[in-house]
Amino acid sequence: MRVLFIYPNLYTQMGFNHGLASLSAVLVRAGHETRLVNLNEKLPPVLTEDEIVALIRDWKPGLVGFSCLTMQYEAALGLARSLRARAAAEGFGLPPLVVGGIHPTMVPDAVMSDGVWDHVGMGECEDALLELVTRYEQGRAPEDVANFLSWPGGKRPVQPAGIEEGAWVRNAVGEFPDLCELPEPDYGLFDTGRITDQKHGWFGLLTSRGCPYRCTYCLNHKIVDLYKADLSRSTSKIGFFRFRPVDKMLAEIRGVIERYPQIGTFILDDDLFTVNVQHALDFCAAYQASGIGIPFVVNSHVKRLDPRVAKALAEAGCKILKLGIESGSQRVRTRVLKRHMTQSDIFETVASADEFGLHTSGFVMVGLPGETRAERWETVDTLAESRIGRFRTSFFYPFPGTEGHDLAIDGGYVGADVDQAASDFTDGSVMNFGAEENLFIDKLGKLMPWFVNSRMDAYHDAPAAIHYQPMVERVLAMDREAWESFKPQIADLDRELSDGCIERGELHYAIRYNRFMGVRSDFFLAEEAGIEWLTAAAPPEGDRRRAQAVAAAAAAAEMC
Repeated sequence: MRVLFIYPNLYTQMGFNHGLASLSAVLVRAGHETRLVNLNEKLPPVLTEDEIVALIRDWKPGLVGFSCLTMQYEAALGLARSLRARAAAEGFGLPPLVVGGIHPTMVPDAVMSDGVWDHVGMGECEDALLELVTRYEQGRAPEDVANFLSWPGGKRPVQPAGIEEGAWVRNAVGEFPDLCELPEPDYGLFDTGRITDQKHGWFGLLTSRGCPYRCTYCLNHKIVDLYKADLSRSTSKIGFFRFRPVDKMLAEIRGVIERYPQIGTFILDDDLFTVNVQHALDFCAAYQASGIGIPFVVNSHVKRLDPRVAKALAEAGCKILKLGIESGSQRVRTRVLKRHMTQSDIFETVASADEFGLHTSGFVMVGLPGETRAERWETVDTLAESRIGRFRTSFFYPFPGTEGHDLAIDGGYVGADVDQAASDFTDGSVMNFGAEENLFIDKLGKLMPWFVNSRMDAYHDAPAAIHYQPMVERVLAMDREAWESFKPQIADLDRELSDGCIERGELHYAIRYNRFMGVRSDFFLAEEAGIEWLTAAAPPEGDRRRAQAVAAAAAAAEMC
């Protein structure tokens, strides 16, 4: 059977969907044919509705499968409705419409009640989708396939609008797919070469699935509860946290290098690569012995960085260690986010990573439910005191189905119909704290590097602070109209301030690589100069002044 995947992914970060690639690989291995419509403005041409209808009419897939995040669900729903209306008006056969991904998993009944979908998938659906496709191909009733909400008899009612919850069949989820048995992801489903080029050689891989934590803003706790209930087992018995065999990962890595020679950095997208010490050590040892030599990036946890793992990562070529800090307030981390870690945990982990030459990257959020103005400043101070390598700032988003969503509703920060049309969580907040706090949160989210620079002299010898303090005071004094007029100038002003610090050899954070990333100057200067971070390698000829600035910034970092 032919299966057409549709991935609405407009006006957000452009990337590769591991779930769709894995689903496609399972279907292809079973003899089916797959194609993808990847709707992303960074990967033109973006097919129009007319072109998608033409593709369905000409290619004649036996099933159309959508995958979507919460922010993209409205686009998926609108397209699905249009396809149904066009099929009825123009008289062509529309194959079953199936939707899966994070949003349908979190609120499957709400998605099914939209009355558009024939099936709504929950959880990891590799085995389930293959069974669904097989049923359709063989003409067997598909309404009782695990992991899916389906209509009785497998057929969506002609007029489903207004049908109450419970009119459909909700099938229990099946076992998690065995990562040892799954085929290599179907990288060919995507325009992977072009995606890799646009991401400047960065390429995502997965060596594991799952996470042992229950952070309120994340979907993992909902996944765990879903599988525990349906499988009638404890958390430890559902098999959520799984790992790909190291030999299979190395074979996959060698294969993608052959197909995409432009790869310059691997991103291991595992939720927490360093939690399983033995898996991390085995992977690092095998990767180092392989001689592949391409640097890589991993996700870690400030309470889960074993010194043996840190050493192994550095020796194997790990370039960046990513850490979920989220808030500088211990109260917010513990009571709001359920991230049980102390300030000492954060500072000691950053210091330990630095000791082994690992560049650290912290994730932080602003605009959290129940967070006070003072606690928002604690996030600024934590970054300034830790002197982490870089940080990425996002606005808290209350994803439906999460505990964080309930906290946002209960606190009155959003309505039950929270705006799902926001394309991502880096542009602004959907939460409402009142006009004054909304303005402060927007300023903090857009200019976190300036705020951090302005506070660094409270913890370190940081001459750059005096250049950012008046800028932050100026920003804080702006009303909404003045702030909106100021925002288009941010990139140029940040470059101007940063260049001045570089001239003076002052360590600081600048907005680099994207608009929501603050990067420490010793790192980006060393990278631009073509030398290893914090080494004394000879600078390239013809750039003496800049190389001297690199050395000065690196020396300042070593003294702190």
